Amino acid sequence: MTARPAAKKTSPEDWHPAEVVAALRMKGYSLRQLAKLNGYGNENSLTTALRRPYPLAEGIIAEAIGVAPATIWPSRYGRDGKPNRGPSGPKPMLPHGAKPSRLRLARNRQKAGA
Repeated sequence: MTARPAAKKTSPEDWHPAEVVAALRMKGYSLRQLAKLNGYGNENSLTTALRRPYPLAEGIIAEAIGVAPATIWPSRYGRDGKPNRGPSGPKPMLPHGAKPSRLRLARNRQKAGA
């Protein structure tokens, strides 16, 4: 029998997913209803925001509850209320300070010439 992987722990200051769902229920909504109302093809799309960052879904859920997304998920937002994640650009291929191997340099020259 295989063991199930441990659930990923959320930040202690973030609302628990059950609290988010309960707040939606108190306002008369469900995650599925919100997904349908906002034109999502998959009714379970908004549940992704309960587990990991998804700014668009977070905004929809927060608007339905009547608070800012940063109130529900403070670990996902900066002090200015903007998401603290996003495209960070291309990842470096080598660690800082590492010297490239001759083989890598030769491959890069071949690609540039092709």
